[in-house]
Amino acid sequence: MFHNEVGTLKDLLQVSIKTDDIGRRSIVDPAVHKECSNESLMTMMELCVRCLSSDPTERPSVDDVLWNLHFAVQVQNSWKRDSNDQRDSPGSSSSHETRVV
Repeated sequence: MFHNEVGTLKDLLQVSIKTDDIGRRSIVDPAVHKECSNESLMTMMELCVRCLSSDPTERPSVDDVLWNLHFAVQVQNSWKRDSNDQRDSPGSSSSHETRVV
């Protein structure tokens, strides 16, 4: 990838971070579009922007990258549990649906 392309992608990420959830999700791969919590997505986008910095001193350390990835996974897992709990609650309409596992 050329330096100019990296800069363009970084700019797109920075604009997407500052926009609403719909705008942010418009640049995300459709496979994760509906399966990712907003907070987890924001963490990943912010991490990507830092990793794409042209100044090496502004890039995160390996430890920082790992910490942020771990955090994003924890947030995602919590969001999924909460989503499943809401779906399975007695008042929800989806609790009456048959699930195939």
